[in-house]
Amino acid sequence: MLTSVNRARRLAGAALLAAAVALPTGSVAAASTGPSGCAEPTSTARSATSGRHDPNALGGEATDALAGGRPGKRHAVAEVQVPTWVHVITDGATGALTDAQVDSQMAVLNAAFAGRSSKEAAATPFVFVVAGITRTDNAAWYAMTYGSKAEKAAKSTLRRGDAGTFNMYLTGIPDYLGWATFPKSYAQRPEMDGVVVLNDSIPGGPLLKYSEGDTAVHEVGHWLGLFHTFQNSCSANGDYVDDTEAEKDPAFDCPVGRDTCRAPGTDPIRNFMDYTQDSCMNLFTPGQSGRMDAMWSAFRT
Repeated sequence: MLTSVNRARRLAGAALLAAAVALPTGSVAAASTGPSGCAEPTSTARSATSGRHDPNALGGEATDALAGGRPGKRHAVAEVQVPTWVHVITDGATGALTDAQVDSQMAVLNAAFAGRSSKEAAATPFVFVVAGITRTDNAAWYAMTYGSKAEKAAKSTLRRGDAGTFNMYLTGIPDYLGWATFPKSYAQRPEMDGVVVLNDSIPGGPLLKYSEGDTAVHEVGHWLGLFHTFQNSCSANGDYVDDTEAEKDPAFDCPVGRDTCRAPGTDPIRNFMDYTQDSCMNLFTPGQSGRMDAMWSAFRT
């Protein structure tokens, strides 16, 4: 995932298109077993084998207008309203979500981006405003996998708006908690832009460690240009954000005091862009807010 202003103080490398997160083993309610983490193929996805895990590993860095590593142009206004389309995809009755459940997920998303998730959290300028909710019964789309024909068909049919419109697909994807496209990829493949989120991960869902709605927060972070906190491991570049502590590899559960790099500070396990469980992650940093703002100006306005 693209994280803007990081330790390397510059962006470089191959452009990643999206990020996927897989479900960690044992994260699902007793009745079922599910994926386990966050996966990042040519996009960004949470995977299902070790927490929020990326299938295609962590790929290269991203080259873009922020190659200087600093936030660049910032919004003069304190608030950026993002029109949001929520696409609920079902397989018969399976996966059906009410308006109240969608509203609950949106409330978590807006609280996180407003800096209301913890005292240490930085506010960002982004406010997600629901423009509409679609409901589609399609078994193939419901079980879509990352990069599949089903994903392409669903997005090509359902997606609304332009680069500044957020599209979120809530469905029963196997193995992953979700995945997202990066800002830079919009110009090349606008029809694929957006975030796919496992419906069971929304607030009140059956996933024991991932049922507070933070998968959507994590993936929207990618959609706005953030990398994982453990991008580039302990190297000086890190996630290209100056104020996130260095981290060698993803953290799972909530390992308080974990310290995997020699650089100052313990691992940023509370950060929304790590792989810890929902009850553990609760903040973006000021640097991450600045990066998302700059990426928005560069690619989504």
